[in-house]
Amino acid sequence: MERRTYPRVDAYARVGVRVLPVQGQSAYFSEISEAAAVADIANSELNEVTELPELLSDLQEKAYSLGRVLDSSDKADGFRTLEYKQLNLSGSGVRLLCNTMVSVKDIIELRMILPVQPPVPIFIYGEVVRVMETEDGYAAASEFIAVSDEIRRDIAQFVSALLDST
Repeated sequence: MERRTYPRVDAYARVGVRVLPVQGQSAYFSEISEAAAVADIANSELNEVTELPELLSDLQEKAYSLGRVLDSSDKADGFRTLEYKQLNLSGSGVRLLCNTMVSVKDIIELRMILPVQPPVPIFIYGEVVRVMETEDGYAAASEFIAVSDEIRRDIAQFVSALLDST
């Protein structure tokens, strides 16, 4: 019997997938996107700000960050156009439906927004380990590669929170 290192859960998240060339694989490293500036808005509490000038300055800075992320000319690292998809997620990998053909050993880049509070937009890379053709596309399972402990922890916490809520 196979023992998993991380629990898995079915979830919905905004995700985009693209196949990357295998050559140069060492250059891929998962990261939290700069588009995370929008998530910064949910981090501050108004009761921490004691004076009106501080409040206005804080709001102006957050509005600027939000505008930068939502500005269509900036494209926010491609996070604005992501579709909601059902996926099976764990700290070690993901299984999801891809619109494009993928093959075992392909390296894929996932742009994903973890629907937590505050949202966490990440680039994460995986090596495809299984593919099954379906009538809606290709169901691909991939194992995450080059993932920081911080991102793996964020995913594991998201999975754990979903499991605890069921």
